[in-house]
Amino acid sequence: MSDQSSLLVEKLWQLKRLIDKGECPAVTFVHLNNLLREPGYRADVLRRVEATGSDRLKRLALDIRAADSGVPLMATPASAPQKLVEPEAKSTRPSWLRRNLVWLTPAAVAAAVATVGFTAFEPQTIRVHEDIITDSVWESGKTYILEQPVFVEGAQLTIESGVTVKGDYGSALIVTKDSKLLSRGRPESPVVFTSNQPEGQRARGDWGGVVILGKAPVNQPSAAIEGVASNDSRGSFGGDDARHSCGVVEYTRIEFAGFEVYKNNELNGLTLGGCGSDTIVRNVQVHRALDDGIEMFGGTVDLKNIVVTGAADDSIDWDWGWTGRVQFLVVQQHADVGDNAFEGDNNGNDHQARPRSEPVFYNVTLAGTGQTARTHRGMVLREGTGGHFHNMIIDSYGLEVMDLRDEAASLVRAGRLSFSNNLIANTGKLGKGTDETGDGDDDYGFNESHWLMAPANNNQRRLDSALHVNARDPQNPHFQTRVQMRQMTPAEPPKSEFFDESATYAGALNPRLQSSWLDGWTDFPAR
Repeated sequence: MSDQSSLLVEKLWQLKRLIDKGECPAVTFVHLNNLLREPGYRADVLRRVEATGSDRLKRLALDIRAADSGVPLMATPASAPQKLVEPEAKSTRPSWLRRNLVWLTPAAVAAAVATVGFTAFEPQTIRVHEDIITDSVWESGKTYILEQPVFVEGAQLTIESGVTVKGDYGSALIVTKDSKLLSRGRPESPVVFTSNQPEGQRARGDWGGVVILGKAPVNQPSAAIEGVASNDSRGSFGGDDARHSCGVVEYTRIEFAGFEVYKNNELNGLTLGGCGSDTIVRNVQVHRALDDGIEMFGGTVDLKNIVVTGAADDSIDWDWGWTGRVQFLVVQQHADVGDNAFEGDNNGNDHQARPRSEPVFYNVTLAGTGQTARTHRGMVLREGTGGHFHNMIIDSYGLEVMDLRDEAASLVRAGRLSFSNNLIANTGKLGKGTDETGDGDDDYGFNESHWLMAPANNNQRRLDSALHVNARDPQNPHFQTRVQMRQMTPAEPPKSEFFDESATYAGALNPRLQSSWLDGWTDFPAR
């Protein structure tokens, strides 16, 4: 896919999101898959947008028409015949199976061909086209290609360091609540989930993403994960085991993921549904996701050493009673896409549902892009979520630091919502404050600006950026702060086995050190 085609895909995603928000009365819903794959469908949507869409939508439609060559994008048209299994690359040298077939017994041949849910055509490339129902190991040095949504059911999938997992369009890896994923990379050889498009032609939404489900508490009855059909029981999750382990994900990158399955039902880069506190998620990067970077649906899972770069919607999203802890998190917005760094909810149907969402964050760097083509917000918290946010750097957000909605005041009074010892830099607007009146008052008159800068909260403001200019470089970023320690007012993280109590500084990276925990295993490819 050319750079021009990749840009067109992102513009079509923006078009779909604006239509979902009601900016075109003549179009109530656009299916992204069809928009990308069917030129006729795309042309019809553009025609209706140009007739009845908002001014913003009409301008976007003009840009799309100028870039659209009228061919399918990212995949063959839906009507084209699909090859279920095909070698990744042809070779004049016979495969191991063909070379050794004469020496194998019939039973051994059958076992070699069937090998638990995947088929190997070349020694280093394995195409995965069936669900994984027995314990399996994906071995170092090999590439595994997901051809479709692959479920891990009643089994443990171990992915060794150095494995590359590539996704065809429409594929995903979904680990059900009775299974485990052990994705164990190392700093020098991470596990990489990425697009199966050639390097230089990859784009957001090339494949689905990684979904991991567990048995920890959630506050949504009969919870089922986004991205799996509602009548498919394999998408169910949640239970009463707060410590339930969904496995281990460490030194793992997830790139170019996220696609819409059906209306308001998208896969994220990494989705964690009902995962418990014994789940290990650390040293994980989600890069250029078409929807959210990482989303938690309930559970108690903790996150440590996390990087989310260039998400086209929210970077970190939570719902349905997530009560996990986070330390050392970097979020980088991109200038042309994205919404909020954080979007937090409790439960849209019942704001008082229990357990209440109430995550705890320490040592976070949120790198916005200021007044660029796409402006961003630091965080929006609504629908009854609590949360505690400390030792953060929130830098260069064009909209505002925070938008609190619904029961914000009562949550603050109850100690369920706190924001202290943070550094706010190069961001003119703290919150909506008294700008909300009448129907626009969605937080019962709560003044975010007064609360954020109340002396007791010990937050600091700075007119210029607290980060180096290349913190906004999408391909070669550097997230170290340029603020001295004495200009920060950090709190000591809680004493626990999870938190690093020595991190008495603002932001995700220790300003005393030249190296950081991002070194070696992260990457920031454009395509």
